Amino acid sequence: MLRGIDVRDIHELRRQGLSISAISGLTGFDRKTIRKYLAQGEITPRVAPRPQRGSKLDPFKEYIEERLQAGVWNAIVLLREVRARGYGGGYTILKDYLRPKRRSAGEVAVRRFETPPGHQAQVDWGHVGTQEWRDGETQTLSGLVFTLGHSRAVFADVATDQTLGTLLALHEAAFQELGGVPQEILYDWMKTVVLGVDERGEPRWHPVFSDFAAYWGFTPRLCRTYRPQTKGKVESGVQYLRGNFLCGRRATSLDDLRAQLREWTRETANRRVHGTTGKIIWDAWQAERPHLRPVGFRPSFPHIPHQVRKVSRDAYVSYRGNRYSVPWTYAGQEVLVRCQGDRVEIYRDEERIAIHTLGAARHEAFTVSEHHAGIPFAPTHRASRGKTKIHIRVETPEVEQRPLAAYQALAEEGHVEEGEAS
Repeated sequence: MLRGIDVRDIHELRRQGLSISAISGLTGFDRKTIRKYLAQGEITPRVAPRPQRGSKLDPFKEYIEERLQAGVWNAIVLLREVRARGYGGGYTILKDYLRPKRRSAGEVAVRRFETPPGHQAQVDWGHVGTQEWRDGETQTLSGLVFTLGHSRAVFADVATDQTLGTLLALHEAAFQELGGVPQEILYDWMKTVVLGVDERGEPRWHPVFSDFAAYWGFTPRLCRTYRPQTKGKVESGVQYLRGNFLCGRRATSLDDLRAQLREWTRETANRRVHGTTGKIIWDAWQAERPHLRPVGFRPSFPHIPHQVRKVSRDAYVSYRGNRYSVPWTYAGQEVLVRCQGDRVEIYRDEERIAIHTLGAARHEAFTVSEHHAGIPFAPTHRASRGKTKIHIRVETPEVEQRPLAAYQALAEEGHVEEGEAS
């Protein structure tokens, strides 16, 4: 018995002028079956509902939900993980299961959420203008906004770069200004915080930033994929900074601008009634301060500047005009280079893979033989690969030389014409 939708399709194709044979070719149904349902008219047959069968994905849905909550939405990564746990289904089943969840995640992204006192802060950078020097050179100015999630108390500052060292220094200034450290801080996917994801889809935290978070006792979090509004408090803070502080602002120098910003933050931004909470930010902030981890007299984090470098094909890293070897298996990968005194340390993720003495001169190569042990030889040039060639040397043909007596003997026999032997 055909389903109702199949019967309707048959009648619709017939109305379009198709023959029974053509309908049979399109639908795959036998011509006798098609004739029978056409003769019955467009009456949808009643079919007893089939019992709903379980999906192969059902035993793994709880695990998938946990991974989605952790921010892992990549279907390929999830497929690999559930197959390792015994999932025998295909990629399509998983993709179809994730599709409505992604759609609903986008729909609920605009909902406001609140955090308890001292629980969370949010951090973001925003372009706020430029600084021009007398020689005409300009620098981009970046504003950092650090917002406590519960009270909406704000710390803001301006810098000429967004390097890791600047980010860490402004964090510590925010901790001092706001009265402590929250339990967790939420970030965008910025390179100074996270380097990417591992094979399980988990964040690969920048090793220095990870040490910084452990030093001050907070947990870094990332703005979740498909949830662009989870950092709405900070993004609103950046907009407020531009629209309220920068509008019509004049400054004679960067230091002057920063001093004006600090005054505006204390006297205006943190004294207003917040539009969403309806509370005076200053009052809410004073109630939140006891829930923050005290900074006390703890010294600043001992940050050692680093640089990101890409390992060359011959397994060297360029740094300050010299080249330093690394294990050849890291060729083509990004690494972190730190200089501590007279030492150059090279890291991949949180693992130190090489250490050298800092070169005093330039254009030198420092090599540890073990780094290149077993390195495969590069194949020959592509242009000469797979072509068989032959080498031909052309030489002058050899001419047989005979003694003069032989020619005389031939002449006597009449075999040599006159003048040939001369």
